[in-house]
Amino acid sequence: MLLALSACSGGGTSATVTPQPQPVIALGDPVQGLTAAELATFQRGRALFAKRFAPSEGLGPLYNATSCESCHSDPVLGGGADLYRNFFMSAFNGTDPLSGLPSVVIPAFGGTSLAQPHSLTRGRYSMSNVPGLVTIAQRNSIPLFGVGLFEFISNETILSNADPEDLDADGVSGRLNNDAAGVGRFGLKSQSNNIELFTRAPLMNQMGITSNPFQGSAGTVSLEPGVAPQASGSPNSPTTDGDGVPDPEISSEQLADLIFFTRRLAPPQPRALAARESRGRATFSAIGCAACHLPELTSSRGPVRAYTDLLIHDMGDELADHMGLGRPQITRNDPDHTGREFRTSPLWGVSRFAPYLHDGRAETIDEAILMHGGESLGARQRYESLDAAERADLLAFLEAL
Repeated sequence: MLLALSACSGGGTSATVTPQPQPVIALGDPVQGLTAAELATFQRGRALFAKRFAPSEGLGPLYNATSCESCHSDPVLGGGADLYRNFFMSAFNGTDPLSGLPSVVIPAFGGTSLAQPHSLTRGRYSMSNVPGLVTIAQRNSIPLFGVGLFEFISNETILSNADPEDLDADGVSGRLNNDAAGVGRFGLKSQSNNIELFTRAPLMNQMGITSNPFQGSAGTVSLEPGVAPQASGSPNSPTTDGDGVPDPEISSEQLADLIFFTRRLAPPQPRALAARESRGRATFSAIGCAACHLPELTSSRGPVRAYTDLLIHDMGDELADHMGLGRPQITRNDPDHTGREFRTSPLWGVSRFAPYLHDGRAETIDEAILMHGGESLGARQRYESLDAAERADLLAFLEAL
């Protein structure tokens, strides 16, 4: 806050203290207001996020990356990744992991077959060696800046924007997704309820680093009556593997530091809107983008201006990956899996996080909009009907977020 303070001097005149500018918060910085001890925890977590694990420390036996930074470093630590970092997912019936794997994530390294021991020198694992594939999908990593604020958004707030039966007949029918803890907020399909689960899953599935729960079910975000979790499994379950390194391969103290780092990454800071960006903001709302990309959500920490509703939406045939993650809200008209649905992507800082969409198939924001389908088809068609100047204004607005 900028404060103008006046004081009376002995001569009866007043002096004004010059307002001090707000601190500049860069991508990768922590949120403001942390204590010295909290900053130290943040820095320990940051160092662990960047740490490259070796097989002697628990890496593997099958893995895609040797560090969190491997998939979250663009443009800075905590960000997304280029296309070459994409990883594969595969499942029977769209939901069941292949035999011998802890999840639907397919390891890229660790040998020439699922049974061979891992190595840092062997080549990339070939998908052609996996028998009986039913569903295959790719994933591009997503940025983590500001996601800690999603834990302060209540189930009630998220539920208030859901309209799974499209009762208002606007063509938009977002619904909740759930995991083993509660209502989802994190991940491309809102398949994780809290940052602990969102952290422990890739530690195991991408790096083969085992852990014990830190908070477990005690970390569940705002599980209100009437919104019970619909998934099986337990957030209190330890992860284990058979690589010869004692489990857990990351201590509870280290896991706590890593979770704290992700929780306290500051959100991207928007630029002030000039006339062009202000026109683009009006167009963004007028053509229906804001039906899913809500400009803000209320939270116990104030408004969260992430431009998302944290709900999952049917994105049409072309974007459907047929992978069912989580347990979506039961409705009359929707299936009990999320094969065509994705979470509304937060748009804060969007211009800094190319490529776009769940698999990075869009190189630009314009391309990403033009690939929207399903519930977002109407908004896309209205975007296509804009003249060149209107479209440029809208893109300028998004680039300012």
